[in-house]
Amino acid sequence: MTPSLEQLAELVRQAEAKSRARKIEAETHQAAEQFRAAELRARQAVERLRALRPACLRALEQADADEQLLKELVRKLAQFKSSLESEAHAEQLISNSQAEIEHTRVQARSDLEAVDREMEEARRDLRGAIDQYRQLRRELDRLQPELAAQFSAEDRLLWHAEGHFPGGQLQLLAQDVEAGVGSFSTLGKHEQYAQLKVWIGRFRYCQATQDRDAELSESLQALSHRVFHQLKWLSRHYEPGYIEAFRHDYATDWAAYVAEAQEQLLQVLENGRRLREGDPLRPRDRPHEDATAEPTASTLGPQSHGVQPPPSGADSRSVTLDHLRRLIAHNPNSEAGIDRVLEALRAAARELGPDDPKLIQLAEPYRDHLAGDELFDALRRGLEPADSPENLGDEKGGD
Repeated sequence: MTPSLEQLAELVRQAEAKSRARKIEAETHQAAEQFRAAELRARQAVERLRALRPACLRALEQADADEQLLKELVRKLAQFKSSLESEAHAEQLISNSQAEIEHTRVQARSDLEAVDREMEEARRDLRGAIDQYRQLRRELDRLQPELAAQFSAEDRLLWHAEGHFPGGQLQLLAQDVEAGVGSFSTLGKHEQYAQLKVWIGRFRYCQATQDRDAELSESLQALSHRVFHQLKWLSRHYEPGYIEAFRHDYATDWAAYVAEAQEQLLQVLENGRRLREGDPLRPRDRPHEDATAEPTASTLGPQSHGVQPPPSGADSRSVTLDHLRRLIAHNPNSEAGIDRVLEALRAAARELGPDDPKLIQLAEPYRDHLAGDELFDALRRGLEPADSPENLGDEKGGD
C-alpha cells in the first residue's frame, strides 16, 4: 500500500469512527429517554399496586367472611322458617346477598389481576429499556468516554430501577461486593469505612423496600445471607470503624442514608486523590476526619468533647457523671466517638469505682465494647443480672 493510500485509509477510518460515535451518542440519548419513561411507568405501576392490592385483598377476605355469615344465617333461617312473616322476602334477601358477595369478589379479583398485569408489562418494558441503554452506554464509553457525565443521572437511576424487579437490587449489590472484595485491602481506612457504609446501607435499603407480599425465593434468601456475611466479615477483618447500620435494631431513611454514604465515599476518594497529587486539603474537604480520626492536641480546644480530667472536690462525683453524660451526647457512634467514650468510662470507673450504679447505667449502651481490662470487666459484671452464670461464677470463686 502506497503512503498516500495509507493516509487515505486512515482518514476514512477516522471519519467512519466519528460517524459511528455520533450515531451511538444519538442512540444513547434516545435510549436514555426511553429508559426514563419506562422507569416512570414502572414506578407509577408499583405505587398503584401498593395502593390497590391491600384494598383488594381486604375485599376478598370480607367476601369470604360475608359468605360464611350468609350460610350461617340461612341455616338458622331454616330452623325458624315457621316464624317468618314473608318467606319470599327472606329468599329475595338471600339471593341479593349472594349476588352482592359474588360481585364484590369478582370486582376485587379483576382489579387485582389488572394491576398485576400492568406491573408485569411495565417491568417487561423496563427490562428491555435497561438492557438497551446499558449496551449503548458501554459502546459510548468505548468510543467517547468524555460524554459519560451527560448520562450521570440515568446511570444513578439504574440502581433504583433494579428495585422494580424481585431481588434486582440485591443481585446488583452482590455483584458490586463480589467485584470490590478483591481490591478492598488496597483501600485506606477512611475509604474502606465509606465503601462499607455504602454497601451495608444498600443492603438494608433492599431489606426495607422488598415487597412484603412476596416471599423471597430460596436462591435470593441464600444470596441475602451471603452478602450480609461478606460485609460483616469485611468489617471484622479490616476494622475500618463502627457502622451503626450493621445493628438489626437500627432504622432510618435508608434512601437518604445511602445517598449520604455515597457522597461521603466520593469525598474520601477525592481527598485521597488530592493527597496523592500533593494538593493540600481544604477544611471543607475533611468531613470524614471528624468522624473517624482521633483528636489531637491541635484539634482539642476549650470546648472540645475530648476526655479531660474531672475537677476535684466534694462534688466531684456529680461533675464526673455530668461530664460523661455530655461526652456521650456529643459523640457519634463512630469508632473514634466510641473510643473517646470508653476512655472517659475507664477514667470514671477508676475514680468512682466500677460498681457505681449511675456509672453502670451510663455504660449500658456500650456493653459490647467493655472488654480488655479489669475495670471494664467489673463494669460489665455490674450490667449482668445477679443470677447470670458470670456473676454466679464470681460468687463461687469468692466462697
